[in-house]
Amino acid sequence: MTTTTTSLPQHDHPAPRPRYGLRWSVSDAWLLALRNVRHIQRRPDQLMAAILQPIMFFVLFAYVFGGAIKVPGGSYKQFLLPGVFGQVIVFGGMAGMCVGIAEDMRNGMMDRFRSLPMSNASVLVGRTLSEVLRNIIALVVTGAVGCAFGFRFHGGVGDALAGAGVLLLFGFALSWVLACIGITASSAEAAQTTSMPWLFLLGFVSSAFVPTPAMPGWLRVFADHTPVTLTIDAARAWFNGGSPGSSAWESVVWSAGLLVVFVPVATRLFRRAVAA
Repeated sequence: MTTTTTSLPQHDHPAPRPRYGLRWSVSDAWLLALRNVRHIQRRPDQLMAAILQPIMFFVLFAYVFGGAIKVPGGSYKQFLLPGVFGQVIVFGGMAGMCVGIAEDMRNGMMDRFRSLPMSNASVLVGRTLSEVLRNIIALVVTGAVGCAFGFRFHGGVGDALAGAGVLLLFGFALSWVLACIGITASSAEAAQTTSMPWLFLLGFVSSAFVPTPAMPGWLRVFADHTPVTLTIDAARAWFNGGSPGSSAWESVVWSAGLLVVFVPVATRLFRRAVAA
């Protein structure tokens, strides 16, 4: 008796192709942004940077150093909270963007993303969008705590939104700078070490905690023209019901300049890194 074996037709299963087009890119970037935001709750260091650190800054400076720091014609709490918002933007980006992307680059997460049907640009955009979402959460929580301790928004709703908008725009621009560091760093520790000195310089040599006229003349020249000071001054003026003057458009110019320079640089570095 002869047994006849019938071969089944073979079907090839090609690897999924990247989904191109604006709609798919936006969708992929948004999903990655939500993934990164959810990841924060499992990382105590990022949770500290996003939520607890700004609250500690406000309470510490308001009640420990506030009596020694004089603000001409105003309350120190009204001066302080916009500065704390600026610190949220600067130092939160180091933990969430710089260190976070360095970890993803070194632990194989980016290789997993590369195997999925999405464009490389969506990965970076998703990471930067997650920074915007993290900053929104941090600003809301810190603002609520500040109001509980005596801060008041003297401007209207439009002024509050304008102040928050200029802060978020600068944070978005800064995240692309930090992305370049995270992509090229050999480890998360190296990324933190590289970014820490100049972020501390920009963050503390600014109008965040003290009025710049109290600084030595040579230091004040530097502090008055940094994007951190300009952004904080614009937000502070809007939150307190005043006019930001030239600081608003100067901050926007700084943010736009950073985006024009570092978006293509970060994209090129990322493509080289994932292709290596």
